[in-house]
Amino acid sequence: MKKKFGIVGFGKMGLLHGALVSAKEDTELKAICDKVLFVRKAFKSVIPNVAFYSDYKKMISKENLDAIIITTPTFNHLEVAEYAMERGLAVFCEKPLAMNGKDAERLASLADKNSIPTLVGFSNRFFPTIAEGKKLIEQNIIGGIKKIDAKMYIGDVFEENNGWRYDPKLSGGGCLIDFGIHMIDLLYWYFGEIESVKASAKKLYSKNVEDEVTATVFFQNGLTSSFHTSWSMPNFRKSSPIITIDGESGSLIVTEQTLEIIQKDGTKIVKSYPDLYNGDYIDIAGINYTLEMKTFIDEINGKKQGLDIEHATHIQKVVDAMYKSAESGMKEEVK
Repeated sequence: MKKKFGIVGFGKMGLLHGALVSAKEDTELKAICDKVLFVRKAFKSVIPNVAFYSDYKKMISKENLDAIIITTPTFNHLEVAEYAMERGLAVFCEKPLAMNGKDAERLASLADKNSIPTLVGFSNRFFPTIAEGKKLIEQNIIGGIKKIDAKMYIGDVFEENNGWRYDPKLSGGGCLIDFGIHMIDLLYWYFGEIESVKASAKKLYSKNVEDEVTATVFFQNGLTSSFHTSWSMPNFRKSSPIITIDGESGSLIVTEQTLEIIQKDGTKIVKSYPDLYNGDYIDIAGINYTLEMKTFIDEINGKKQGLDIEHATHIQKVVDAMYKSAESGMKEEVK
């Protein structure tokens, strides 16, 4: 029997995830909630078999759903996810999970208590090159790790902007929680638990949130990584994660498009996204989103993937520690 999905928030990401759910044979998009009347009317004419609502509570009570996808602004995540989990629905939530670690922990506790399948949208780890980089680290391809440098860039913000993303009371912060959080997830995935951080933040164009964060990340296993994220980086049209790892027997440079192994004698082995692309049931805006949705469906079917709300809570607490460190000027522990 097909799993029945509802979506709360039908902007760009809601549309993307809705298309992925609709295209899969074992899932069905049953209902969409969006507060904007124009959005509901416009899409109702295109997808008449899907029910539209302005209130997510009515949607959940009237539709016999198995799962819900949350793509609303960050300040809505807690209340929508909490309401859905209390009624037994599996929850996919776009990153960041919540405004802060305290709210994230509240959701993690509820998911654990009610055995709710969950997933949080850290889509960058599903790029084929980044997934292959993880495998090569596990295979010790460059020997013992000596140095890690992590960057997360995009060229989006070059003037003061309005909207919820630029209001910390609605977004939780700026480029770090909205964008750089993807790299924190990748660092955790590649190198393990993050113990503490030392960070600084700058406002380049925005009045109320940071546009750039620089940090040192300290892992429980003794490794450290430099970290830099900015959404005001010229010449970066698309979201660009870049991880450079120096080891005893070579180096590894990982991006969303390429994977470069540099051996000690200078020999280079380069693999690209197409080299590692295996195809799938559909590819909309990047195979990483397709693989992410498949992973959520695996969670619903009982196959744990390690990207659930408990995982996202640790990432959220690293973000909290970075903000605290940027304010205090001190190294801060991840609580």
